[in-house]
Amino acid sequence: MKFLANLLLCAIFLSSIKADTFTEDFFKITSSVLKKQEFIKRMIPLVKRANENVLIERKIVDEFFAEFKKSKNLGNIDPNIVEQMRVMAKKYYIKSITNEKVFKAKVAPVPLSLAITQAAIETGWGKSRFFKEAKNAFGEWTYSKTSGLVPSDREDGKTHKIKVFKSVQDSVDSYVLNLNRHNAYSDFRNLRLVLGEEFSGIAATSKMSNYSQTREEYVKLLRNVMISNKLTEYDTIDVSSPIEIASATSPLTASI
Repeated sequence: MKFLANLLLCAIFLSSIKADTFTEDFFKITSSVLKKQEFIKRMIPLVKRANENVLIERKIVDEFFAEFKKSKNLGNIDPNIVEQMRVMAKKYYIKSITNEKVFKAKVAPVPLSLAITQAAIETGWGKSRFFKEAKNAFGEWTYSKTSGLVPSDREDGKTHKIKVFKSVQDSVDSYVLNLNRHNAYSDFRNLRLVLGEEFSGIAATSKMSNYSQTREEYVKLLRNVMISNKLTEYDTIDVSSPIEIASATSPLTASI
């Protein structure tokens, strides 16, 4: 189990990297086409990093259950790894560390195309003030009385605010964790578990109606933006592969 401890150290190292790709020069771009290209280019490494952390956790999960199936006894497994499983169970809202199906349903990466599409919609391709001021890429709310930005169009009587993050990477990490543990996205996780490697951004959109109050209209919007901007191509990117972006002449046609 020594290699699992090394994986854990790697995860800690990756999670400590918070350098954002969305520096001030991004917000000075005036061309809508170039801004979309830059948005995609800068968002990809942030989503990849979040997914890398999840995959490190998943490796720990897989090896833990391989050992557990052999021994059938937690006492025969490295107590440090057992404790790490308990920490993950708390993080992902899992009641038992021996529930393999739930762990494998929840501890898995999110399709790149889905993350990029949702970030594009929620930020208007990086144009929203909440993205610039709060580093919030996915419209995440907070009900904190001491932090958050009040939406200018918030209805009377509502108390929600836009959550403020220290970095866009933090926002991406929070988004991935949200999809992986919130009850609203259990159908998303179940489909991912069933489809395995065949799970894609397009497939994921069918289970995203709970993300927005517009429900099925939001699902249609996701598909339109994803297909129109050819974002499905990014689902084939390996976490260790170099980033490739469409040329300046490639069409990016969605209206938002």
